[in-house]
Amino acid sequence: MPMKFLLLITVSFFLIGLTSDTSAQVGDSLRLGHFQKSKTITLSDPNGRLSDELLIAQIKSLDVDSDGRLLVTDLLGSQAFLFDPDGTLLASLDPSYCHPGFEVRPVNAVFVGDQSIFLANAGPWGYRFTSEGECLGSVHSDYTLTMAGFLDVSNQGTLVGYYTHKTTSSVRLMTTEGETIREIDLPSSKFPNASDRINMGGIVADQTHVFVARAVERDILKIDFDGTIESSFSHRTPWFQDIKEDIPAANSTDMAALMRAAGKIFASTTLTSEIFELTDKIIMVQYRGPKDNGYQLFTKEGLLIAEQLGVKYDFDQGKHGLTYRITQLGDEIESINPVIEIYRFIEP
Repeated sequence: MPMKFLLLITVSFFLIGLTSDTSAQVGDSLRLGHFQKSKTITLSDPNGRLSDELLIAQIKSLDVDSDGRLLVTDLLGSQAFLFDPDGTLLASLDPSYCHPGFEVRPVNAVFVGDQSIFLANAGPWGYRFTSEGECLGSVHSDYTLTMAGFLDVSNQGTLVGYYTHKTTSSVRLMTTEGETIREIDLPSSKFPNASDRINMGGIVADQTHVFVARAVERDILKIDFDGTIESSFSHRTPWFQDIKEDIPAANSTDMAALMRAAGKIFASTTLTSEIFELTDKIIMVQYRGPKDNGYQLFTKEGLLIAEQLGVKYDFDQGKHGLTYRITQLGDEIESINPVIEIYRFIEP
C-alpha cells in the first residue's frame, strides 16, 4: 500500500478518535438556527430486492438527486445502494453483472444528472451505472481515485474531482466516464503536508464555477471552468482558530511524530470539514475545531448571509434546500441500519 494512502488512512482514523461523531445521537438537542426538521427516513428493503437482509455498516457518502432519491455508499460493508425519497431500496449497485470477480470497495458515488451514476471504487477505480442502478461498465482509464473521495457533478454533467499531489493540489474536470478534460492547479498552501493528508474540505460544481474548500485554508476558492480563479471568500471571527504549523512531510516514517503533530492541529485549529451547494444561490461551509462545530452560509458571490458557530452537530449533505444528517441507533427509532434526518432550510 502506498505510504501516502497509509498515512491518509492513519490520520483519518486519528481524526475520528479525536472528534466525537456528533451526528450519531438521534436525541440531540440541535439548537437549529436556520433549519427545521422535515422528516426522518429509515433505510429499508420492504420489497425484498436483496437475497439477504439489508445491513449497512457505516454510510461513507450520501448523494441526493433532484427527485430526492438517495445514493449511499458503505465502505466498511463494501456495498452501494439506491433508495427512493422515503428510504425504500430501489437497487444495489453491483458491478459484478458486467465485471464478474472485481472487488467492490465504494468510496463515493454521485448522480450524473438524471443520466447515470458514477461510483468511485477503491480498486479497480470505478464503475458506471444507469440512473436506475444497472451496471454500464468501468470508468475511463484516465480516472484515478481522489484520496478523499471528493467528487461533484456540474449542471452540464461534467465530473469534477479534487486531488492532492504531495505539495500541490488541483481540480480535475472530466467527462461522465472519467476522461480528463482539464486539470486546474490550485494556489500552493503554506501548510502543504496538512492540506495533503487531512481528509476534510471538498468541492461544489455548478453551471459555471467550481468552489473549493481546503481543510486548513481560510478562503473558499471560486474557479471558472477555464481555470481562472475568479475570487476567494471567507468570514473569520474570534471563534475561528488558524493553523500555526505544518505536520511532517509525506515521506516521514516517524508515525509517533505524525500523530503528535496531527493531534496538535486537531486540538488547536478550526478545520473546514465540508462544503455543500445548499441552493442554486447559496454555498454552505461546515467547520470542526476546539470550539465544537459550526457552519456559515454564503451567496455564490461570497457574501455571508448566516452562520451558527459552537454547536454539537453537523450535516452530512446539503442539496436542493435540504440538509441531511446521518444518525445511528437511538431511543426514538428502532433500526439496525443508520437513519437519515432531513431538515428544510429556512431563508434568513
